[in-house]
Amino acid sequence: MSENQGTLDPSTLGVSVDLVHLPIQIGLEAYKEVYMEVSGACGYENFMRIGDGARLETAATPEKGASRVTFARDRLTFQEEGAGIGSDLLVRRMEEVVRALSRKVQIPVIIARTRNHRTLIRVPGDGVAAQWLADKALQFDEESCAPLGRPVRASGLRLQLPARNNGEAMHLLRVEEWLKNPKMLFVEDNATWRQPLPLDQFSNIANELKSAEELMVVRIPDWLSHL
Repeated sequence: MSENQGTLDPSTLGVSVDLVHLPIQIGLEAYKEVYMEVSGACGYENFMRIGDGARLETAATPEKGASRVTFARDRLTFQEEGAGIGSDLLVRRMEEVVRALSRKVQIPVIIARTRNHRTLIRVPGDGVAAQWLADKALQFDEESCAPLGRPVRASGLRLQLPARNNGEAMHLLRVEEWLKNPKMLFVEDNATWRQPLPLDQFSNIANELKSAEELMVVRIPDWLSHL
C-alpha cells in the first residue's frame, strides 16, 4: 500500500445534532420530569437550568467523554464529546428524550436537522498538514505560485457538497491544519436536512445520521488518502 492509498483512520473529537422545531413553552418542572424519565436509559446524571430551558448531562470522564442534551425554546441539541460514539447509541438517546418530551408538550414536526462531526486524521504519508494541503489538496506548484514571489502553504480548505435529491443533506466540509500537531488534519462536516419531518416518522432520522456518519468516517478519509 502506497502512502496515498488506503483508508485513513479518523479519531472523533465530538458529534452534535440539532433538532429544530417550532417554538414551545414548557416549564422547569416538565423538564425535570423528562430528566427523571430518561436518566436511566440515557445515562444522564446531572440536571441544570439553562436560561429558559434546561440541560441533562453525564459526568465527563477521559474514558467515556461527555454526553448532554440541551433544551431551548426552538430546538434540542444533543452533544457527544471526547469519545467515539456511533449513530446507533446517539439515536437511541434522541428517541428516548423526544418521546418523553412529546408527552409533555406537542411537537408535531421537526423543521430541520443538523449534524456536526469533528475528527482528527493523520496527514497521508505522515507529512506536514500545511504543505500537504498546498501540494496535494490544492495542487499548487512552483510555477503557479511564481507571481506571489514566495512559497505557499495552505491553512485549510472549505467545500460544499450539495444534496443530489430531495431528502439528502447538504454538507459543508472543512479540512484544516490542526495547530496542536502539524501532522494532523482537523476535519469538520456540518450536514443539514431542511425537509420537515413529522414526529411519527422520527425513525427516519436514524438513516439520515448513518448516511452522514458514513461520509465522515469512510468516504472523506478515503478521498483524502487518494489525493
